[in-house]
Amino acid sequence: MLICVNISIDSLISHLILDMHLVPFKIDLVSLKRGNKHAYEAIYFEFYDVLYHLALQYLNNQQHAQEIVQDAFLKLWEIRESINDNTNIRNFLYTIVKNNSLNFIRNKQTAIRHYDIIQHHELEMQYQSLQRIGDEVMIADELQIKIEAALDKLPEEVRTVFEMSRFEDLKNAEIADKLGISKKTVEARMTRALKHLKLELKDYLLLFPLIWQQLS
Repeated sequence: MLICVNISIDSLISHLILDMHLVPFKIDLVSLKRGNKHAYEAIYFEFYDVLYHLALQYLNNQQHAQEIVQDAFLKLWEIRESINDNTNIRNFLYTIVKNNSLNFIRNKQTAIRHYDIIQHHELEMQYQSLQRIGDEVMIADELQIKIEAALDKLPEEVRTVFEMSRFEDLKNAEIADKLGISKKTVEARMTRALKHLKLELKDYLLLFPLIWQQLS
């Protein structure tokens, strides 16, 4: 009968360490320190598989595991001349792979948390922007109603002059010609209309500077 057993990472690591120490392999440390590539390659081929599977158990990603192991062997080659004669190469490689794997996981978790924070801030800013837009739209709708109501309170001849000036963008002289009245009459009616609208729309003028300009 086949029994399935869940093996933890720590348990598997312990087995891997044991396997590394049981391998009947003699390391030519002297030749390695001299830069002998054959000695280096012998170490590489002897320990690559067990180190790869160690990293794979931590990272669960073949490419990242391969990169971690390659970095460990590269480190070994870079410091070969300074290696102590009593250095345990097996333990040295194992420690590098383990630490680099853990650092990779920590950096990835930090990056994920950082990304989540950025996303949260972006969503919050988008929400606030949409909320402001919604508020502004509501205020603009209210303002439109207020303007129409204020204009309705004006005498027809005063309202006509105001609309020709502000909505049709006509000059006072042009309005006077179209209506057959004097320019001073146009100016007087405009003054009356502006005073009335400023009073009616006083609560909105600070929120909408453009309206203030139109009423100046």
